[in-house]
Amino acid sequence: MSTMPSAERIAELRQRRRDIRRELARVRWWRRLIAARRELTIAALARPGGAEALELDDIWEALAADAPSSRELVAAVWPERGAVAPGSIEELDTLDMRLEAYEARVAENLETVTALMVKAMGEAHRRDVAERRYA
Repeated sequence: MSTMPSAERIAELRQRRRDIRRELARVRWWRRLIAARRELTIAALARPGGAEALELDDIWEALAADAPSSRELVAAVWPERGAVAPGSIEELDTLDMRLEAYEARVAENLETVTALMVKAMGEAHRRDVAERRYA
């Protein structure tokens, strides 16, 4: 039957599309993590006085009572304080640029596969209509 190969082709394209969408979601997730890490790195570098400037922090912490302290928050956000350096931002930017380029390729591939799937589905539909008309 002529509909079987097109049905298999459509199923194959659907699966490829699902796989590409999954990969695109994964890449976007990594880009969000890289962007968040970059923001955290900038915040760590921009913090006035670093961990040594605690006088004002102590006053605010006294007012905040049971809120987490700056020390607790810093330890939670930056467990490895020595790993934060100005070069970290450049490394994160480079990594994000590479991910962005890959994301663009995956998104383009998704569009191509989607177009192929829609075309195959349209051809299958036209064939079915023609077969019914002449049957």
